[in-house]
Amino acid sequence: MTRDAARSGARPIPLREVLRLLDAGLGRVEPWTARSDLEYVCGAILVQNTAWTNVRRALAALRGATAFDPRRLLALDDEQLTALVRPAGFMRAKSGALRAYTRWSLGDDGRAAHELGDDALREALLALPGIGPETADVVALMVYRRPRFIFDAYGRRLLRQAGYAVGDWSYERARRALEPAVTRAGFTVPELVRFHGLILEAGGRARAAGGWEAYGPTIGIDGA
Repeated sequence: MTRDAARSGARPIPLREVLRLLDAGLGRVEPWTARSDLEYVCGAILVQNTAWTNVRRALAALRGATAFDPRRLLALDDEQLTALVRPAGFMRAKSGALRAYTRWSLGDDGRAAHELGDDALREALLALPGIGPETADVVALMVYRRPRFIFDAYGRRLLRQAGYAVGDWSYERARRALEPAVTRAGFTVPELVRFHGLILEAGGRARAAGGWEAYGPTIGIDGA
C-alpha cells in the first residue's frame, strides 16, 4: 500500500500477519547477539546517528579494552573512553551516555531495575543522559526482556507500507498511537525480538530494491 492508500482509510494488515509475512518472505534471519547486557546497551547507544559498520569498530575497541566489564569501563578516564567510541561518532556524548548508564546499572536503582514495571523502567532509562525513547525501548526489550515494539525509522516505514497511517510521525507519536495495537496482538518478548530483527533486515532489502513500495509487494506487504 502506498502512502495515499494509507491516508484513504484502507484497512491495514494486522500486525501478526505482518510478522508472518516477514518470516515467510525473509526466512531465518540471524540477529546480532551480544555477549553481555552491557554490550547490548553499548550497541544501542553507539548506533545512534551512525552506520552499524562504525558501531562494530567501536564495540571491538571497547571489548578489547574492557571485555564489557562495567567496572573496567568506569575505570577508563574520559579521554580513553572517548577514543574507544570515536569510530561511532559523537564520541563525547556517547561516551558520557555509556558512563552514565554503567554507573547507574551498578547503583541501587540500576540493580533494582528488573523489579520495576514496564513504564517505570522506561522512565528510569529516559532519565539517563543520552538515552532517548528509541534507545530506551531497545534496551528494555533486549536487556530487560520487556514487551516493546521498536518504532524506529525502519519500523515506521514498514508500518506505512502495511497500511498504517503513520505519515512522517516521530518515534513517540507512532508509539503512542500504535502501541495499543501491539498490546492487543499479544506478542511475546521473543516474538518482538524476532520482529525487530526482521524489520531491520527487510528495511535493508527495501532500500536496495528502491524503497518499500517496490519491495513490499514481493513479500506480500502491500496493504491490500
